This record gives sequence, C-alpha cells and structure tokens, in this order.
Amino acid sequence: MLFILAIILATPDAVYLNHDVTLYCSSAGSGYEEVTSEVIVPLTARGVERYRELVSSFRNTWESLEISVAIIKHWRSGRGTDRALLREIPHRSLLPDGRLESSLREMFVEFPGIEIGDTLFIEIRRHIDYLPMDDFYSYTFYSAARDSIDSGCFKVFWPADREIHISSTDLPEPETILMNDSTVCFSWNTYSQSPIAALPFTRSAAECSPAITIASHRPSDVSAGLFTVLDESLMQEYEPVADSILAVTGFEPCSISRWVSEEIEYLSGNWGRDPGYSPRLPLETLNEHTGVCRDRAVLLLWLLRRAGHDPYAVLTSTSGSITEYVGSRSFDHMIVALDINSDEVLYLDPSNSISENGYSYSLRGAAYLPLTASGSEIAYFPDKHNQDSLSILIEGIVDTDSEIISGNISVTMSGAADELYRSILSGVPPERIPALLETLFGLLPGSGMHYDGDLEITGQPLTLHGSGSWECSIIRKDNSIYMVVPGLETFDLIGSRASAFLLPDTGDNVFVETTYGAFLRLNLTGMPSGILEIPDPYISDNYTIEFYHIDDTLCMEESMYLLPMIPNLHQLDNLRSGLISRLSGSFRTVVFR
Repeated sequence: MLFILAIILATPDAVYLNHDVTLYCSSAGSGYEEVTSEVIVPLTARGVERYRELVSSFRNTWESLEISVAIIKHWRSGRGTDRALLREIPHRSLLPDGRLESSLREMFVEFPGIEIGDTLFIEIRRHIDYLPMDDFYSYTFYSAARDSIDSGCFKVFWPADREIHISSTDLPEPETILMNDSTVCFSWNTYSQSPIAALPFTRSAAECSPAITIASHRPSDVSAGLFTVLDESLMQEYEPVADSILAVTGFEPCSISRWVSEEIEYLSGNWGRDPGYSPRLPLETLNEHTGVCRDRAVLLLWLLRRAGHDPYAVLTSTSGSITEYVGSRSFDHMIVALDINSDEVLYLDPSNSISENGYSYSLRGAAYLPLTASGSEIAYFPDKHNQDSLSILIEGIVDTDSEIISGNISVTMSGAADELYRSILSGVPPERIPALLETLFGLLPGSGMHYDGDLEITGQPLTLHGSGSWECSIIRKDNSIYMVVPGLETFDLIGSRASAFLLPDTGDNVFVETTYGAFLRLNLTGMPSGILEIPDPYISDNYTIEFYHIDDTLCMEESMYLLPMIPNLHQLDNLRSGLISRLSGSFRTVVFR
C-alpha cells in the first residue's frame, strides 16, 4: 500500500506548457519588476483542486502585485474562455483582526468551472519599489516543481554598469546579449523537467530543483550593509533603562535572552516602515511589550552590548534553503550569536524558549548569514545528534487470557525529541493532553499519563509518567503459546509514522524532519509456564533488539535511530532496512512450550 501511495503522489497532477520568469532591474535603489508567465494544464482531479485557486502573497509596504493575465480556456466545445476571479485579502496566517504584520497580503486567482484538460494562462507582475532594510536584491528561479514542466525560460535585464552575481545548479550557461549601452540581457532556456515527488518526509521541490540565483551583492556585502542598518537602530543613549533590566536578569547571556522571551509577547502591530522586516528600536519594543523575532533580537543585542558582550545578529530562513547569494528578502528569522572561542558559538533565540541549543532543531545544518561590521560569509548551524533521544521504560504484567499488558510507563526526552514533544503538547488544551499522550504511546483508552515540568521552559529533559494497558498478540498452537511482544512500533507513534512515510523508495530526497534515537526497555512479569524460547538478537546500524530473562522477568531492549536529517544513499538504505526490521514481528516473538 505504501509503495502504491508513493507511485500515485509522484505522478504529475498538471503540466506546465510554459514556465517563464523575466526580471527587470534598473539602477540601484530604483526598484525591480518580476514577471511570471505560466500556461498550465491540470491532468488529474487533484490537479483541478490544486489549480482551482492560485495564491500569491506580497507586502504592500514595499511592493505591489498585478495579475495582468488570468484566463481559462475550456477544452469542451462551446464553453469558450473565461476570465479568472481576482480578490485581495489579508494573509491567512494573520490574526483574525489583521493586526499581526497586517501589511502581508494575498492575491487570490480563482478559475471558474475548471476541468481536467483545461488550459490556464496567468501572468503575475510584482513591482518592487524598494527592498526592506537596504537595497540588496536576489532572486532564485527553480526550473522544476512537483508537476511536469515542458519548457521554461528565465531572463534577466540588468544595468550594464551595475554588479551582478550568478550561480546555478545543473543548468547551462546563459546566453548574454548587450541590449544597448545601458542594459545586458541574460537568458536561460531550461529543458523539460519531470515532477518532483511531494511526499511527507521528503525535501521540498525547490530544494531538489535545478536553480539559478542572481544577486546584486556578495554575501559579505549584505552582511556588512545590514549590520550598519541594525547598528543605527542600537545607537541609543538610554543606559538607565538597560541597566534596570540587567539588575533583574544579571549579565549572563542566556538569562538576558530568557527575560526577553518571557517579557516580550510574540506579536507585531503595524509599526514601522516594514513590519517584521525593519526592526523597531529597543525602547519601542519595550514600551509595547510586543514584537516579532527581529524586534526581540535587536532588543537582546542592545542589552547584551550594555552587559559588556560583543554579540551579532544572525539571519536565517525557517521556510526554505538559503542559496549561495542572498538579499534583503532571503531571510524570515533573526537570532543572536556570541563567539565563545574560535571553535564555539553561543546561539540565543529570544523567540524560542524550548530549544536547548539556542536554535530550533529544524535549523540544524541550515545556512545563516552573520551580520558583522567587516562582512561575513554564509555559515551553517551545527548538526549534532548525540543528545537527541526518546527513552521509554515500561514495567508490566502480562494477562494471556485477555491479551493485555498492564503496568507503568516512564518517558524521558532530550534534544530534538524534547523540542518536538514540547511543541506538540503546547498546542493542545490541557484537558486533552492525557488522551493525546495515550495515543502517542499506544495506551488503551482510559489509561492515564501526565508530564512533569513547564512546557515553555527548558533546563531539564521533559519527563512523562503514567499507568495503563496495551494490547499484546497471543497465539495458542500445538500446546505452545506464541506471544508477539509490543515494541517501539506500538509505544512510539512518532517513529511509526516516520516509518510509514520513509519506507517508500521515492529517490534520495528524503528529509528526516525530527532526528532522534528511540530507546525502549520493557520488563514483563506474569509469564505463562513452560520452557521459554526467545529470538536471537538483531543488530544493525540503525536498529537493534535483544531479549533476555532475569528470574521471573522477561526483558526486551530495542533501539531505533532516525537520522541523519538528510541521509545519503548508503545511510538511507541503512535507515530503511532498520525500519523494516522494526516493523517485523519475528524479532519480537517469544514462545512458551
């Protein structure tokens, strides 16, 4: 069934007859225009549903969006051609009252009466009046998508006297034409592209697509330029205000970051020229007691400087990969960093209170740009997995008549697993948490589990405790009892879901969203009488299981490693073979004769 699902989801839902993008750049600081032209034919019912309504987002403070062409040509005789319906609304991610970054808008393009085989024509013109913070322009063209692309073209019209930087992956060199004394045209005609499978636990189509990035500046120039912009925001002579805060927090960086996280609510209003991009002054954030990540980060930088440290801002992206060249729009998250020594960096994220590393596990190995006075190159967050663990201990009694194990469960977590479960439980009303924990750890309804500690504050691993019952498969045959002991397949729902999605062989673009090692120790008493036969141990790179018998207790130890985040082909083969072994009941079957 899993392999059928993989085949279905890898089938294109549509074909792009044309996928063209043209960029127009004038002199520095005078604006840009990005024109996207596409001709799309939906091929399946899923394609009809996906392309019934197209959405483009924009920031109405620095740019405008024009849908210059939006028509549907029906294939049925007599239906002719219809114009699409257009409407502009606040972005769906905003709060109901539109207060959170209310400059973020969405343009909906709805195609009436769309059917399989109809042809959609759309042209979107994005006019950029200026760029947030400073004029650092970059754009990445992706030549492949989750649907088939028959042909594509990427053109860039660039001032001849302005510097340009180009990088590409798996695409030919551009054709370069001097249009006149003032403009150069760079043109790429891209070849047909097969669809990129859109499966859970796989990297996005953008990360796997051949791509071209153009930029106006080198990363080091962007780093130094944005440092200057932020430095001007920090140059305030209000030391008494900072000193009063430091009198409460002390001078230790983590303590100061924790104070900012707790005191500044994560909420942005319509303040400033570009809410969410151009940070407010520290005193503005303090006065309102609210702010998004950049507001919080600038406030933390200001306090750390006053405390005698030498911090710097770090820009990264939580929604996609950062390319070789970057610009003002390349980032959606800001944190703070301090160099401890030549080999160690302390990261502080005042918008994330549940990470022990100072940045979310989802950013491990991701690229970021340090903002420094002299300019810095792209760097990468450390990608360590030695502290990612989910440890489960179960002490139970077997009732072979009812085929039930009753007992106690204790769970401890650290690293990525700790962050994952904190985020899951934090998003659920308190009264529903016990039922959720039952589901996550395979307990029968009516069992009881609870957590210890504060979900919003790290400092010690998250622990879960409870008691209840689990199903246990029992087969009686030939005067023997065969018992399939429940294992991680039952007690670790997160790993079981990952197993289901990672098993289909859809190529090498697998992305393990949460990397961790799951460990299970199961101690069972109340065993049936008779001679006990236990399976031989199984040991591989990603999966191990072993039984042993101590007095009247049957013990099982099982471990499964879901890592690394982006495995190579050899690591992926090991991961899949381990998951298949984890799903096999033969390694967990004991016999009483």
